[in-house]
Amino acid sequence: MKKVFCLSFALSFVITLSAFAQPPGVNKGAVEAFNKGVSEANKRNFKEAISFYSKAIELDPKYANALHNRGIIYYNMRSQPEAIADFTALIGINPKDHDAYNERGLAYADQKKYVESIVDFTKAIELNATYTAAYNHRGNSAFAMKKYTDAITDYTKAIELEPADAKHFNNRANVYKAMGKDKEAEDDLAKAKNLTK
Repeated sequence: MKKVFCLSFALSFVITLSAFAQPPGVNKGAVEAFNKGVSEANKRNFKEAISFYSKAIELDPKYANALHNRGIIYYNMRSQPEAIADFTALIGINPKDHDAYNERGLAYADQKKYVESIVDFTKAIELNATYTAAYNHRGNSAFAMKKYTDAITDYTKAIELEPADAKHFNNRANVYKAMGKDKEAEDDLAKAKNLTK
């Protein structure tokens, strides 16, 4: 199951690590610290990046870009409580941020808190009904909880939204296999193989 989450995370992990122009109302020092964080993150100096993002947040506690990037790095470093705190702060700033719900859901799932993760993925989907990654991630959590019918439903929706993405077929095949539906599993694996040619 961990492999499914890692693969899912690797394919959906998108962080904008480019410097942003100063957002309106954001402290100039916070922007400078943020940009240094971006530079360090681009060099894969993640501890230094966290330090700069933390400085930016200290100077402007509602600096969403700094919270987002620090949360992503914490997640990637497997510091889930810190990642959850940053994504929760983002949600507090913007309760309609579907990415923050999705990312917090990933952090919960990484801690095997699947109920909490499903709540967050569901909220992300409510905010953006075409959010394929959230359907896929919710399917992963449902699969981990052996809620196979729910997982099939979510992977099928992900396939409807992104029919050219092999991972959705692979994920659904894993569920079919767990259910003992070998024919359906083989069909999905064949579709995934054709997509990766």
